[in-house]
Amino acid sequence: MPRLIQFLALLALSLAPLCVAAMDRRPCSDPAVFRNAAVNALVLPYRVDLPSSMRLVQEAPQSATLQAASQQVSALVHLQLLMGMLKYGSIGAIDLIATSSRDVCDVEDVLFSVSQGGGGEGRLQKGQAVLALWGRLFEQGGELYLQSYLRFARQGPQGLVQEELALDLPGLQLRASLPAQALAFAPRRISRAELARVNYAFREAMRVRERPDAEAPGQPFASAPGQSFPYGVAETRGDWIRLVPMRAGLPAGWLRARSQADEAWALARWLPELEVAEAVAGWLRLQVGGLSPASREAMQSSVLASLKRYEDAVPAAVAPEAWALLDALRGHLAWGEGRRSEAAEFFERSRQRMPNLGAARNLAAMAQMAQMADRPLDAATSHRLSSQLLGALAVAPTDALVRANLVALYRLYAERPELSPYSAPELLARRAVLSPSR
Repeated sequence: MPRLIQFLALLALSLAPLCVAAMDRRPCSDPAVFRNAAVNALVLPYRVDLPSSMRLVQEAPQSATLQAASQQVSALVHLQLLMGMLKYGSIGAIDLIATSSRDVCDVEDVLFSVSQGGGGEGRLQKGQAVLALWGRLFEQGGELYLQSYLRFARQGPQGLVQEELALDLPGLQLRASLPAQALAFAPRRISRAELARVNYAFREAMRVRERPDAEAPGQPFASAPGQSFPYGVAETRGDWIRLVPMRAGLPAGWLRARSQADEAWALARWLPELEVAEAVAGWLRLQVGGLSPASREAMQSSVLASLKRYEDAVPAAVAPEAWALLDALRGHLAWGEGRRSEAAEFFERSRQRMPNLGAARNLAAMAQMAQMADRPLDAATSHRLSSQLLGALAVAPTDALVRANLVALYRLYAERPELSPYSAPELLARRAVLSPSR
């Protein structure tokens, strides 16, 4: 792992420029990102949702234990995700914490704060990417469950924007977005023994040590509430990262980012959705660009490997939405390399897994058209496209890209009536329904 330049230790601002990677711990009430990181990962608290019966006075100790476990899971997820993202370079990872019972970490508020500040200090710059990962610990039927959520996007001129692909055909331009840029993972049952392992792993990990050795002397990391704890990552050795503080008064040294509570339990195996978050971070890094061909190839291989590890751990029947998004990400990568037929296969698989998403139908329809881009458009092909887009519109009547594609297709029909399945009056009526004034 390349080293950060020497003066990094002297930087006083938490959002100072970084060369390779940086991490921070901040209160939810004051979210921020690293200005020069191509990709910023925000880990929000895993909140506790308990029924009223578990919040009674006699259950207070149990509730306090679960509250502590949820905070520990968030901290460990932050470290694990940071470690997984290091290979991508130019990344930042921020652990957002609730400093009081009134400090609600709402993902909408957090993303709005970091994306709507006009590109100022601690705000996303145009083209930068962000992913947010959070979750909840809840009880159902006497069992405890942990559920994680993911959102990701890049910064546009005025805020976060969806990723789009475009296809230019003679007289027709089509646009499509990913089926989704948010994901709710399937809940995972958590036992009391696993909660104890979380506690052990947290205590083992959250100490900055003199050397990469669990027995080495150390001091607690980021223990004061309501403060920022910004660090640069100077190097790695196995599961350890060496931290260089970006503000005076913070401890420097080694932190164990991948903590092994025991050989049978590790956070990445216990929460395989971290593989998806890591893959999405790499995918976002590829979209930001500025990479050499060799770096792109290596990064893409890492992304695909993470996706495969998640699929090996979680069957499609358990997580069809996640598998659908992974297919879409693979298709997006293939599209970017000009492998349109392969991309169309992935997008079609994604559509089949998420048939009720208009964006998935729209993307699959556009990709099918891309395979025919070298042929003159005929009536049969245009009719099939019209049917597919109408199917997308039926499940997503307000989807702007689906509507725009139908407007473009109907404009082509008006210019080339021989392609249209509609009479002139019917086409006029359909165009009127899709007009922006309606």
